Amino acid sequence: MRDATTGGPPDPAVLDLPFAVGEAASGPLTWAQSVMWDAMQWFGKEANQFNIGQPLVLAEPVGQARLLASLRGLVEAHQTLRTRYVARSGQPRQEVHASGRYDVEVADGHDDPARVAGELAGRLAETAFDHEAEWPLRVGCVVDGERRVTAVALVGSHLAFDGWAFNTFVDLLRAGLSGDSEQPASTAGAEPPAGAEPSADAGVPQALEQAAFEGSPAGQQQSRLGLRHWEQGLSTAPASMFDLPRAATGDQPIERHLLDSAAVAAAAAALAARTRTSFSTVLLCLTTLVLTAYNGHDTAVLKLITGNRLDRRSRDLIALNTLDALLAFTVPRDVDLLTAIRQTHRPAFDAYRRAQCDPRAVATVVEETGRRRGVSFDLSTYFNNGHRGNDWAVTGPEPRPDRLAELRAGSRYTRLDPLPRSDMKFMVAASNGGAGVCRLGLLVDTTYLPGALGETIVRGIETLLCDAVAEEVGVAEIPGRIGLAPAVRGADWVRTPAGWVRPADVAELVREAAGGVEVAVLPAGPAPGTGLTAYVADASAVPEELHRRVLALLPGRTGVAAPDGYVACAAAPPAGAGPDAWRGVPVVARGPGRPA
Repeated sequence: MRDATTGGPPDPAVLDLPFAVGEAASGPLTWAQSVMWDAMQWFGKEANQFNIGQPLVLAEPVGQARLLASLRGLVEAHQTLRTRYVARSGQPRQEVHASGRYDVEVADGHDDPARVAGELAGRLAETAFDHEAEWPLRVGCVVDGERRVTAVALVGSHLAFDGWAFNTFVDLLRAGLSGDSEQPASTAGAEPPAGAEPSADAGVPQALEQAAFEGSPAGQQQSRLGLRHWEQGLSTAPASMFDLPRAATGDQPIERHLLDSAAVAAAAAALAARTRTSFSTVLLCLTTLVLTAYNGHDTAVLKLITGNRLDRRSRDLIALNTLDALLAFTVPRDVDLLTAIRQTHRPAFDAYRRAQCDPRAVATVVEETGRRRGVSFDLSTYFNNGHRGNDWAVTGPEPRPDRLAELRAGSRYTRLDPLPRSDMKFMVAASNGGAGVCRLGLLVDTTYLPGALGETIVRGIETLLCDAVAEEVGVAEIPGRIGLAPAVRGADWVRTPAGWVRPADVAELVREAAGGVEVAVLPAGPAPGTGLTAYVADASAVPEELHRRVLALLPGRTGVAAPDGYVACAAAPPAGAGPDAWRGVPVVARGPGRPA
């Protein structure tokens, strides 16, 4: 068959991109890859929501051969692009291939290459990656009437890329296609990290080297410092940010909100300069203040998604490099917003600094600390500062209120399609939307933050930032300024060291653990916050064993904690005697719900 427009053979719908370099290699996942591996196993087919896609429109068309050559150079230089992620004997591993081939899909885009590339990227991102059977990058290209490439569609798996790595890869490809470089950029001459084996691709940082460092004595020492930070933070933190009355929802309870705002970018940058902190600290402070204004907590507990690309090698690493840092700190109340931003900076810095540690060991620390405190931690609140450090550096005077009002008029709010489930209940994320715009994203679980709260919060952050540039804003004023009605807990909720608890729900939990016998949960003493005691109408109950059963039932529940003590009673008090009558019935055994 011949091409009717040229008389030659037809252009293929898929271009063949073979590669061959070095030797095959394999090793364990990096810490960052392990975190994402677990998340993707949990989401299954729904892991397509992690895909990272971007259309790249070229300034000038290039030949298909040039596109293939540029892609081949990057694939051969960076092991991530020729890695399969597999499970072997129940353990995930990364396997780097020395040779293979990519398929590059071809689409016609004579009239509108940007639109066609965007649609192609969207289609390539529709399904989750099969990491054992496909490379972690999908590529398509858009061609004009002369079959030259005018745009490229790129979709990466989040198991292989974080935002930084993906953007770096796109920048390298753009440079190779624009003629700005003869070959893909490298870091020739850089020394490998301690404990790493020499790479077959000398000079280019690789994920296998990162995994080797993490297993080295230096990497393990780094991990121990991080684990100590987690244990200290969780020793006094509330069990959950969502110990709230639950709202009825449908089968799509996870809402996602976007606000593209140049006002957020300008105001947050101005406040960062004024407080001598950072753009990230400003947004993180606002996130914690708004959330705790709603949930009534004095201490905020968040996971900070952390890249920590602090040196040349990590900055050039084309691989996932993000881990979860723990931020647990007392939220300032009787201060103005600028003071609160300054007070947030040091705890945030310490959290980011201690993020690099083994996630399996982190899980152990979380579980063991929870057992000691009689709780199951719900660490489902996230903050992700995804922009590069100087994206919105202040280059002139602070914006005046009238200028911020103009910028706010151009803000664009979007509500994305909801999701059936997420391992997050709340997340604020910031990224560079281009042209001075901050894309502020918010994910909320409407089981805990119902109604229009999502839009109220994301727009409220913009309002507070702009107000604080023009005038003093007190932290206590936050709900009123943004129209946020704090959560209402009834009189049947009490505050404990574990957070807010509903004793009736604790009693139901103990009743389930005790096999359905009558149970009452009462305050341990007259003073607020002195803890709870469970009275169980079962003379054969062993408090220590009952406590172990209660702990096993805690995961996945909010607004409950194990009682501070257990009392096995010979029988329940007479019907109608009232809760306090439990304190007068004959006691068979007593036991603590916490270690001595």
